[in-house]
This record gives sequence, C-alpha cells and structure tokens, in this order.
Amino acid sequence: MDVARKGEFEKIIAAATAAPSGDNSQPWSFIVRGNVIEFHYRPELDHPVLNYEEGGTLIALGAALENAALEARALGFKPSIAYQEGGPCVAKMMLIAGGSLDAADVPLHAALEKRHSNRKAYKKAPLAAEHRAAIIDPRHIADGLALSLVEDPGAMAKVSRALTTMEETALGNQRLHELFFADILWSDEDNAKGKTGLHIKTLELPPPARAMFRLIKHWPVAKFLGRIGFPTKVAETNAAQNASAAAFGVISAARPDRAAYLDVGRTLERVWLVATARGLALQIVTGLTFLARAIEHDPSVAALFDDEERARVRHAYATIREAAGGAGEPILAFRIGESDPPTLITARRASEVRFASG
Repeated sequence: MDVARKGEFEKIIAAATAAPSGDNSQPWSFIVRGNVIEFHYRPELDHPVLNYEEGGTLIALGAALENAALEARALGFKPSIAYQEGGPCVAKMMLIAGGSLDAADVPLHAALEKRHSNRKAYKKAPLAAEHRAAIIDPRHIADGLALSLVEDPGAMAKVSRALTTMEETALGNQRLHELFFADILWSDEDNAKGKTGLHIKTLELPPPARAMFRLIKHWPVAKFLGRIGFPTKVAETNAAQNASAAAFGVISAARPDRAAYLDVGRTLERVWLVATARGLALQIVTGLTFLARAIEHDPSVAALFDDEERARVRHAYATIREAAGGAGEPILAFRIGESDPPTLITARRASEVRFASG
C-alpha cells in the first residue's frame, strides 16, 4: 500500500476511534486488508456486569462504523459495510472510489471532532422545533429501531429518576460499587494517556461532591452511608440535574441482536452529530437500561443483587419503556439540551491497527 493511501486509511480509522464508548473503554481494533477495513471488537474491555450480550461493545463499534463511513465519503470513497455474523470481526468496510458527502452529511462530518459527552447541568429550555425535526429525521434511524423523545416535564421527571436508579444501586451494591470506582481516573496524566475510565472532572461534580467521592470509593464508607439513605439522596439530586435537559431520548429495538446493537450505535452517533452541529449538548445515561436487561436475562448477573434491588431496577426499566411508548425493548437512553462546554474532554489512546497483506 502506498503512503498516500495508507494515510487515508489512517484518517478513516482515527475518525472511527473518536466514537463514544462506555467509560471510554475504546473496545476496538482494526485490520486493513487491501481496500477493506475490518472492525474487531474487544468485549473484555467493557463492564462485565452491564455488557449483556456484549451490547455495549457492539454499540460502540456501531458508532465507530458511522464515523468511519462519514470520513471515508469525505475522502472520496464509497464505503460498503457488511456486518459479520460471528467471531471478533463484527463488520467489514470495503472502500470503493467515487464517493462523496451529501449535503445532509456535511455538517455531521464537520462535527466529528467537536462531539463530546457533556455531563453539566443543562439550561432548562424546550427543544426548538427545528432541532427536534432534525434529531428524529427518519434518515438517521436504522430499520428495526425506534427513537422516542420524552419532552413533557412530568414524564421527564419520572424518566430521570428511573435512570438514576443506576447510581442508587451502584452506591449500595458492593460488586457494582467496585466496578464503578475502578473506572474513575483521578489524575490528568491518566486521562491524557487515554486510559479506560472517566476522569473525575468529566463527571462535573461540585468540589464538595468530588471530595466526597474520594471517601465513598472505599466500600466500608459507602456501606455505612447506605444505611442512612445516601445512595437515594445522590440519585434524587442527579435526577433533578438531569431533568434540566430539553428532552430525553430512548432508542429501542424490536429484536435486539448483534446487528441491532451495531445499528443502535450508528443511530446514536448520527443523532449525536446532528445535535453537535446544532450547538446542543448530549450525554448518554444508559447504565440502567443495560443493567435491567442483564438482570432480566442473565441469571449470573441477577444473582449479584437482592430481591429489593432487582425489583427497583425492573420498576425503573418499566417506567422508561412506558415513556418511550412501548415500541420494542429500550436499549439506550440519552439527554439532550443546551449547556456550557464540558470542563474536560476525555482523551483517546492510540488504537490497535494492523495492515495485513491479504
């Protein structure tokens, strides 16, 4: 492969790795064979409790595919994507000359480098009609999926509290507590290296809460605080902040499978890029949907929780499903609205890329 062509492939892969992933896990690697890029997944890098059916990993790969396709078209290629039914290679992208960005995709491509998670409080303002129309544009939503926007204040308050059942459960369950705090980065150096995890600053906590996090990362402290209702108070506080958004979005699938998870990721990324291009902030708030589906379908995960915890999670998931209209199984949720820029951007590490001969 000549130097110029290799440089184009590297740009496409760099765009792919700018995709979102759970706790910045970046669960991917790439192999280039001729004019084909293979997208390989690494589910072992994702949360072992929440990654039911390796869905979180596949969603991240779907977002990476969407980014790569946009960059490929911008470079003059016509990308042809084929999902793979089994094995670590989840998709192959064949690059054929003669492609270009259409008018609708130009602002999405321009937004690739600007798209970031924003966990700040959002400005309590309704979603403008033109923004709503752009976000729910059917061209962004893959077949077999449904995107629901929850905008009614009363419904938003219920969904917001249902989603923060995740925090309530994580702070009160030892296994989840250990996994949650293991993924928090405390130094700027670790973030700059692109390590898996979220820097404490990206959580947008006020200084007193940030200091409290250093205490409750120790399970004995968290266990004691759980006895006096601290997890519930945290959940209620976070719910109030999250409900300041203009809307919650829920992506549901009629039949969740490997291809559907990839499509959820591609749909999410297109919606997120649309939002970014329009100056809107977005944050994925989907731990609860992942946890609920794992508890419901995986006995080994269900066994980690007591009856009260399981009932609380199931009730929260039912609330989200009702708010989404019951169209399929809710897979992923996010909040969207106007906000100030995030305090810190999560860095990426260099991706694993191999150029093969055949």
